[in-house]
Amino acid sequence: MTSLPISGDAIAVILLALAVGSFVKGITGLGLPLIAIPFMASFFGVERAVVIMVIPGIVTNAWLLWAYRRHATAIRSLPTVLLTGTAGMVAGTWVLSRVSGHILSLVLAFGLGAYLLILFLNPRFSLSAVASRYVSPVAGFAGGVLQGATGISSPVVATYFHALRLDKWAYVFAVTAVFQVFSIVQLVALYNFGLLTQNRLFEGLLALLPVAIVLPLSMRLARVISPRVFNIILITLLSVMELKLIYDGLFGG
Repeated sequence: MTSLPISGDAIAVILLALAVGSFVKGITGLGLPLIAIPFMASFFGVERAVVIMVIPGIVTNAWLLWAYRRHATAIRSLPTVLLTGTAGMVAGTWVLSRVSGHILSLVLAFGLGAYLLILFLNPRFSLSAVASRYVSPVAGFAGGVLQGATGISSPVVATYFHALRLDKWAYVFAVTAVFQVFSIVQLVALYNFGLLTQNRLFEGLLALLPVAIVLPLSMRLARVISPRVFNIILITLLSVMELKLIYDGLFGG
């Protein structure tokens, strides 16, 4: 498939989207695809935005995983989430071909909305170690299905790990590890389907420039943010996801 010519306007859109997304990513481990893909897609389409996002996504995930690698052992359920999530991506491809995107968005909005309601009624809510063993495979599989069907798994992955009440560094490591596995599988799929064209490969590499500048700055900022502020930022992001899911389910194209 031939990509559109790389214009100066396209370069500006890519740099801005990745700069803003990298800033949020460095603080919370979330935000890069969630912010960058919709922003870029509004200018030159979802497919091109998703392909451009893969390479900087893998690089930023690798960067964060290395920076917070000492926290890997703090999340016992992580291997289960990774394994079932990979299987879920296969199922997500089937879901994409069979189920309306509107329905999928509304189902996800219901689940995330229920969790936010629980937090509102009981701000100290958390999953126990026993409950986590049962929930982790479901969360992993559901996150994989969402990734395969929509390209964004944050509503499930972020919600599950937030419910574990991990410290902020373990949280960032956990969500980043899941996103990295999903991104690598997605890269292979894009290559096999011929979507990773020469132009889009160049655009993905170009997108690394704002990442290299902004991500280290936001990671430094994350070190001085208190756990309370960190939690407020996460809940705000989850609330934004909830609104977007409802909008996509009711009015999305």
